[in-house]
Parts: sequence; structure tokens; C-alpha cells
Amino acid sequence: MYFAQIVSKPDCPYCTLAKEFMQGMDIQYTEMVVGQDCLWEDITAQLPDVKTVPQIWVNGNHIGGYDDLVKWAATV
Repeated sequence: MYFAQIVSKPDCPYCTLAKEFMQGMDIQYTEMVVGQDCLWEDITAQLPDVKTVPQIWVNGNHIGGYDDLVKWAATV
């Protein structure tokens, strides 16, 4: 079983795609919305090379963005 955390922004199409993709794979997730639940600076303090959302962790491992999620899913 997989559990994910996603950092997103409102009206972000790739964030929506990532959440729909995880739902389709029956991956439970929690969401942190930038500007509401966290600050972008909090994310870049942990991941200084990150420039976009979504950012996704699965079972505590940083996967990356939407495209990275799709690539990861093809390996499990």
C-alpha cells in the first residue's frame, strides 16, 4: 500500500492531474496547499532545486512532479 503527500497550488493543472492519477491508482494522499498550509520557502528549504508544483512524496520518498509520478508508477 502506498501513501503520498502532495504539495500543490490552487488552479494548478499538473496538481489536478497528479491527484487524479493517484486516485486512479488507489494511492491515499494528503495535500498541502502553498499559501494555505505551507509557504513555498518551506518547500525550497527542504528541496532547494525545486521550482514547480506539484511536489510529491510516496511513502516518505520524494518522487518529484507529475511526470516523475507517472514514471515512478510504471516501475511499481
